Amino acid sequence: MSIQNNCVLNGRLSQATAGTDEDHYIAMPHSGEWKLDAAYFTPNAAVSTSGTSNLATLNVKQGSTAMVTSQIVKPSANGGTGDLVAGTTIAFAIPASSGASLELGQGDVMYVECAKTNSGYTVTGEWTFSFKQIVS
Repeated sequence: MSIQNNCVLNGRLSQATAGTDEDHYIAMPHSGEWKLDAAYFTPNAAVSTSGTSNLATLNVKQGSTAMVTSQIVKPSANGGTGDLVAGTTIAFAIPASSGASLELGQGDVMYVECAKTNSGYTVTGEWTFSFKQIVS
């Protein structure tokens, strides 16, 4: 029987400025190779969505390849997340097509963004990423 090692990385969106993008870089601190298993965003404050011109897009990449299927903060009737509720988690789909970009070695970096269009929304919250070790 083998033991599966797991790790969790967290990041925080804290720039509460509407219309201003927020970018973060999170490095894998552990040795070995790790594969993204789950990704979540939990808003710290409510966001009431309206219309289709004010958007905030949540995304995670390694290099230029998306590690998750992005979520757009806009009304659900227009294909978005709908209103954000403080403390209510958004789960992200992890596309198999991302292949090796889902894997991080020690020192590899994930790019986490909240890109805002037009006046955007004020989006703050916590990112949580779960990884499974694939090579020790």
